[in-house]
Amino acid sequence: MENTGAFWDGRAHLEPVRERDYPEKRVHTDLLRREISRGLSGRRGLRVLDAGGGAGRYSVPLAAGGHRVVHLDVSPAMLRLARKAARGVTGIEFMEGDIRDLSGFATAAFDVVLCLDSPLCFCVDDYAAVLGELCRLTRDCLILCLKNRTGLIADGVNFDLQQFGRLRTAPEVAATGTLRVTAEMRSRQPGLFPSWHAFTPAEIRGLLENRGWSIDSLSAPGSLARFVNPALLTRLFSDPDAYAEYLDFEERFDADPGVLGLGAYAAGGLLVTARRKQPDPD
Repeated sequence: MENTGAFWDGRAHLEPVRERDYPEKRVHTDLLRREISRGLSGRRGLRVLDAGGGAGRYSVPLAAGGHRVVHLDVSPAMLRLARKAARGVTGIEFMEGDIRDLSGFATAAFDVVLCLDSPLCFCVDDYAAVLGELCRLTRDCLILCLKNRTGLIADGVNFDLQQFGRLRTAPEVAATGTLRVTAEMRSRQPGLFPSWHAFTPAEIRGLLENRGWSIDSLSAPGSLARFVNPALLTRLFSDPDAYAEYLDFEERFDADPGVLGLGAYAAGGLLVTARRKQPDPD
């Protein structure tokens, strides 16, 4: 099992400036915050788990909004950033831990469980079991943001042609969704992410429905933004009304069935909100 905590420790310094330096990431974050708001349905005081919460971009605003939040992350450096962001905010508990071991939490312990920006994807050998555990902990609403398989293929082709001069990893990722990072690959590109599994929309839908969950919404967040001039996106941020109109349009675009296999380039490109199915009435 790879030491993903050490990897994310090494990237923690990038977190505070991602939305500032990459306008498409700001769009992606705002799209996820909109979906979270819909998942909460205007309720307050909910018990929320942010599983793999990173630097706190989602957990801290939720706690500031009156929810009771557990922020779990494998990286001590990320947790330090999240604690700093949460200064003066009550109602949030920080825990160091790996989402591959959620046995310490009781069944249905949380009203809402978030697992955003792809931590589930790095559970490359046991993502199905971890997904089952996330479902177990959730009383009502589960929101996942995952790597989108076909949206990553072009990047994989570029990597293969640059490093090997021929296709090598991309066909296997297209067929299975899994990239296993070898020592040779890391020697060629030291900054590679740990091994991961990327999902298709049909795959994650099937995994959830087989566990008794229904899909509220399924989209490929950031699909449109990856094709928009970054300077024009940055200009848009200064006009709140125009930006809100843009996000409305992007949400419709990203949810189109013809777009679902795309998603953001530098963030989780598949966004799923699911709810536990209610038993059929007798």
